[in-house]
Amino acid sequence: MFFLKLWLILIVVCIVLCIIAMEIAGYMANADGNDADTARFLYYLYYLTIVNIVLIIASSVIGALMGVLFSIYWPSWLDHALTNLRCLTKTTFSPTIAILCAAIPDIGYLIGIFILWDIARRQQKLLDVLGIQYTPVARRDLVLFVIFLLLANIVAYEGIVATRPGCFAMCASIIGIMVTWLRVLRPCVEQGNKLYQLQQEVIKP
Repeated sequence: MFFLKLWLILIVVCIVLCIIAMEIAGYMANADGNDADTARFLYYLYYLTIVNIVLIIASSVIGALMGVLFSIYWPSWLDHALTNLRCLTKTTFSPTIAILCAAIPDIGYLIGIFILWDIARRQQKLLDVLGIQYTPVARRDLVLFVIFLLLANIVAYEGIVATRPGCFAMCASIIGIMVTWLRVLRPCVEQGNKLYQLQQEVIKP
């Protein structure tokens, strides 16, 4: 839901900037009589608008990709991870409840982070007991993930994304979300795969 709103905001801002760029280009074509300073300013404004348009298009593509990841891969992985983990230990959330809670508008992503940390903590505890080596989930990456998510929400919902600094802040936060999310999720997936392989070996006659 959040990424859909963000994507729509970026599209609207991009359309507005395209209109501004076309208006400036039309004015430049009919402004041969302007002095050098005015012409220089118009060219600067035109190219600045084009840069912003490119930046917003890139943000829209990344935002759409993140939306797909969070709306398709994330629920699927939650269901798979919790189903496998519940065969070995208790979990705070059932797969269905976890998916429903993570889908709650505005606060679902915070609940999802708690669920992710709970999964990682329980997986790591099991692997420690079994004496299996693994790559732990770094708390620093999890904290950075939360910070970038909160920053993206603030920039999007407060309308700051419509400004040039806000656009750069949104791009930085989206990139930060992607990087930290992968850094948190990758070891968690690896831990789950190790436990799943162990479970399959135990099941085999």
